Amino acid sequence: MPELDVIVIGSGLIGAAVAHDLRRAGHEVMVLEREQELAAGASRSNSGVLHTGFDSVPDTFETRMIRGQAGRWRQVFDELSIPYRVPGALLLAHDQVEAEQLGAIAHKASLNGVETRRLNAQETRAAEPGCRASASLLIPGEAITDPYEVVTRLLHGCEVRLGWKVEGIETDREGVRVRGAQGELTARFVVNCAGLFADELGDEGFSVTPRRGEFVVYGEGTAQLARHILLPIPNAFTKGVLVFPTLYSHLCAGPTAVDQQDKADWTPRAEALMELHLKAGTVLAALETERVVDAWAGLRPVGHPHNYICRFSERVPNLLHLAGVRSTGLSSCLGLSAWALGQLMDRGLPARAPRPALPLPPGNRSMPWWQRLNRLREVPTLVPRA
Repeated sequence: MPELDVIVIGSGLIGAAVAHDLRRAGHEVMVLEREQELAAGASRSNSGVLHTGFDSVPDTFETRMIRGQAGRWRQVFDELSIPYRVPGALLLAHDQVEAEQLGAIAHKASLNGVETRRLNAQETRAAEPGCRASASLLIPGEAITDPYEVVTRLLHGCEVRLGWKVEGIETDREGVRVRGAQGELTARFVVNCAGLFADELGDEGFSVTPRRGEFVVYGEGTAQLARHILLPIPNAFTKGVLVFPTLYSHLCAGPTAVDQQDKADWTPRAEALMELHLKAGTVLAALETERVVDAWAGLRPVGHPHNYICRFSERVPNLLHLAGVRSTGLSSCLGLSAWALGQLMDRGLPARAPRPALPLPPGNRSMPWWQRLNRLREVPTLVPRA
């Protein structure tokens, strides 16, 4: 008999959500993490913004996963005492060309089941007095959280082995065998949630490259300068530079979007931070005179030949890939975990008696997630002066 029902590779947002749903469904699950810290990669370096999928392409797999999460994340967060706030977002138009795009985006949001409301110039200024925009689209459901808290609380009660790098996966007589320097483990199924390294578990017909995203952080108390998450008009490549409050009273701006090959280069570039600071000032005039006090860089996993490579392996039939989950992992992880559980059950994972939620104390928000990331990476903080 296999030792476990499921082995989950990776302790980021996707792996944590999958492990959480499997444990609650009564399955014996173990999480293997190559680093010595939880959420040491892309998951701890994102914006902490929970998007609604208002601008996602309707009826795609990614959109279905984001909308699947939308129906359950508040219940899960409340149950696990994961901190969050729902300030809503304003999608800002700064000229007539951008204003004309708001209608199409509102229509797309409607197709995705996301509530929005068009605001004229006067209504926009009333909603966000410090904002420079001629019109906007209000998306009330956009929220903020702490991605590190999300991961650690989803993994509460799950067995996690840190420093366990998977070196090989192969079909076993009754499931899957996983090999590493620490030995071998067997399970009925393996779920690949390895983020930037999801393509390094064997020849699986896809690859993952990093997309760098830098962020700047303004001083304590600056979060009060913005009532909402402030969004630019997105394009096909990126959502653009956001200005957003955090749970820690800081206001942040970012990310950039630069493709690279090095999966270990997390150093923020001074020129990119200055560019972000200047762009943030065009959104909120008050930021022109605010000083940037911190910064970080994240690497988002870009899948090839496409993003959201979510399928079973042809080489190892009981290996399920959840790979190439780019910048929307925080917004889709609970949608993906529910989908993955269904896929595993359809392929033969036996039903178990559900487990109750374990009691948890209130979240410990003593340190923002980007500061934890910078300490882990030992990245020098490059801070431009206003």
